[in-house]
Amino acid sequence: MDFSRIFQHFLSQPPDQLTDKDTLLALLQSPDPEAPEMLEIALDGLVRAGFLERLGDPPRYRRKPDESLVVGRLRCSSKGFCFAIRDEPGVEDVYIHGSNLSGAWNGDQVLARVTKDGNRRRSPEGEVVAVVERANSALVGRLKQTEQGFRVVPLDDRLLFELALTEGSPVELAEGQVAYVEVNRYPLGDLPPTGTIRKILGDGPEASIDADLVCCKYDLPQEFPALVLEAAAALPKKLSRSDQKGRRDLRDWFCITLEPLDLQHPHGLEPNVAVSLQRQENNHWLLGIHIADVAHWLDPDHPLEQEAQQRIATVYLDTRVLPLFPPEVHSRLALLPQQERLAYSLLLTLDPEGVVQNFEIYPSLVQSRAHLSYGQVQALLATAADLGPDEDVPELMALLQNLLRLSQTLRAKRHQAGGFDLPLLDLLTPHSADESGYGPLLISDRFGAHALMTEILLLANQTLGHHLRQLGIPSLARVQPAPAAEALQSFLRLANAMKLDLNLQDPAVVTLADWQRICTRITAPDVLASGASPALVAQMLATLPPVEYRLQPLEEHLGHFGLGLREPYATFTAPLRRYADLLNLRALHLALSKGRNRRSPRSKTVVDLHGPSGYGQIDWPVLPPKVQEEWQAFLQAQLPKIQEGYRIRQQAERELMGLKRSEFMQKHLGEVFPGLIIGVQNYGFFVQVDPILAEGLVRVSTLKNDWYEYRKQALVGRKSRRQFRLGDRVEVRIKNVDYYRQQIDLAVIGEGRPYEEEE
Repeated sequence: MDFSRIFQHFLSQPPDQLTDKDTLLALLQSPDPEAPEMLEIALDGLVRAGFLERLGDPPRYRRKPDESLVVGRLRCSSKGFCFAIRDEPGVEDVYIHGSNLSGAWNGDQVLARVTKDGNRRRSPEGEVVAVVERANSALVGRLKQTEQGFRVVPLDDRLLFELALTEGSPVELAEGQVAYVEVNRYPLGDLPPTGTIRKILGDGPEASIDADLVCCKYDLPQEFPALVLEAAAALPKKLSRSDQKGRRDLRDWFCITLEPLDLQHPHGLEPNVAVSLQRQENNHWLLGIHIADVAHWLDPDHPLEQEAQQRIATVYLDTRVLPLFPPEVHSRLALLPQQERLAYSLLLTLDPEGVVQNFEIYPSLVQSRAHLSYGQVQALLATAADLGPDEDVPELMALLQNLLRLSQTLRAKRHQAGGFDLPLLDLLTPHSADESGYGPLLISDRFGAHALMTEILLLANQTLGHHLRQLGIPSLARVQPAPAAEALQSFLRLANAMKLDLNLQDPAVVTLADWQRICTRITAPDVLASGASPALVAQMLATLPPVEYRLQPLEEHLGHFGLGLREPYATFTAPLRRYADLLNLRALHLALSKGRNRRSPRSKTVVDLHGPSGYGQIDWPVLPPKVQEEWQAFLQAQLPKIQEGYRIRQQAERELMGLKRSEFMQKHLGEVFPGLIIGVQNYGFFVQVDPILAEGLVRVSTLKNDWYEYRKQALVGRKSRRQFRLGDRVEVRIKNVDYYRQQIDLAVIGEGRPYEEEE
């Protein structure tokens, strides 16, 4: 039972504020009939720890002032040294030896008593007196055979214990197996913690232990509940007249869907967006971006949306995809070829320079003519290019050619306005054509279709997000601040060690102009030819702060640095993959269905909410006050869950990438690869190894031919006067790989280059 709410209640109250047990029981919100008894035990423990004092009969409780008691989040090392990390600014963390943990584990929130004050050279020391909140309800570990039966040794060596298994395992166990274990009992006195095996990882001929490991570590749902599957099967197979009412009929428009993989591929993705393009007078274009109207079928109480609120977004784990919705939803709602579908159609009029002259957004009825993978697009464009000037170009090929030309115009215009992009690293798959998980656009050089869709989706999201901001409709925006100048310094040292001559215009501030100039330089032909460009791109991406969701309109002015935008960036184009996109589409629906296009029924000034013509005339709340208030409150409630879900999703995908790198290196033990020295310390130097950008360490103790000293970002041999310097290209042999810790030991080939004193 989680008693952290009780603890936080007392922390938020004045020390003299008394609280009775009925109030505390209500805070627990637990239907467990044993909750009152468990609460009594918890309160008694906090009284004995000195955190609370009990007064009166019936008893009431208040926080007992005691400066020796502190609250912190436990962070441990594998050696048993732990610190209670405190949130308060300007206070010291408390060192806690492994013998004073009282059953607390790494990550737990604890109440600690300071037993020895700190000084300038030492942190204060203390002991855990109570665990406030457990961080590990389940863990991944390796099975170990003992005389008393199997125990589980956590793969995370910061968890300083072994866990005993309860009786009745559903599978046959063997020494060395990796298991996902649910904790049944935490340490209690001399009794060890116990747990139950929920899954043996990598069990089965087609199972992937790395994907299993990531799913378990981040508690990612791998199956849909029966209720959700039933709700998906209950979606109508055909559109009714009421479904089509009030929509523009665009079924005769020639539109197509483009995705990285074909629909028949086991990991092909459902098409959320169809595109069309028509030539207008004066060489203008009418670009149609048609987004699957998933919001029409769901509401916040629908089982499918309840599940989406938990999953937040589709997760891509190499060969495994954990979708936001069950497959049946995709087959009923995605813009599949030759199927009538409900959509929101954004129709943009663009001039030959790619400037938007006008747009309108309407609920629509569409029917895609074809679905193409990026590879198929490449083949069709190549075939079209080979046709003679007198040969007729089929309609599909002509559409692709025109879309490609328009996207190239849009890209050039975006770059002129200060935007930038980077090449998609070979180890990444273009699951989505818009913003990457790092923030910037990562464009695939192999697939022109990826670059094509990137520009189109970016334009659609910018247009629709700006439209909702102008109308004052609450929606979810994505923002990314500029990287701190200090965060970029190590990257600049690396780049300048390679003679790339990169600096900030203002040493204290990173601007979009700085970033664009750096992007251009590290992807220049000479850097590409040297083989260092992918490593530089990876190092540069690592300096960016995380992308965050915010509720817009925003009070503060926050843009999206990674996209080169000075405005927040809202996404709409993946409602079957991202819950935030589904909510933004619902915000658009509210604006168009319930929005007020005049100040009052008697007002003669009427504006069109479907386009930009009324921006300067609207001086009244577009949504009725009650609708606005309820919608904003709903988004506000969803925002923390979406933010946290997105963060976990990004961590999981990057964790899997790290495991894949370790797996690759493990399979190539003893082999030699080229790499780039990206960091130098007195104990060795770090190398980013081609071709998968795995980072490994060459320890100075392995450099047996000389005694090496650290000098200005280099290790220099005393006798040989040879050096290994930051930015050098070297060859390394894979010496050892710890797969689960993702730690790689390397041995350098050669003796480095002659030492030259840096000016």
